[in-house]
Amino acid sequence: MSISVIHHKGRKILYTDYSSCKTIEETLSILEKVKDYYLTHEGNFYTLNNFTNAPSNNEYMELAKKYAKEVFDARTLKNACCGITGIKKILLSAYNLTVKNKIQAFDTKEEALDYLAKD
Repeated sequence: MSISVIHHKGRKILYTDYSSCKTIEETLSILEKVKDYYLTHEGNFYTLNNFTNAPSNNEYMELAKKYAKEVFDARTLKNACCGITGIKKILLSAYNLTVKNKIQAFDTKEEALDYLAKD
């Protein structure tokens, strides 16, 4: 499943796994599922996105920025990601310039989980 909940050091974290995506369409589909999750579940979220080997482009980032302003920013407490390499570093920097809740990039999933579990 592309969206799940991880319990790490007493913290509930919404985990979105893009690592099995092979096309931009698949990443867009998962992004839609995340938006729907936010709209159908109450509360605020700590989030971890795994972009390892996932394709990304401007279309994905523009939609992510749109959803951040409409849905994610108001209900996200802390964001982290892993798997950011190459062009994705530039896209993440552009995303972070336009959103309220910045995404902190980490080399590993474990580092990102530890960051999210800290106050």
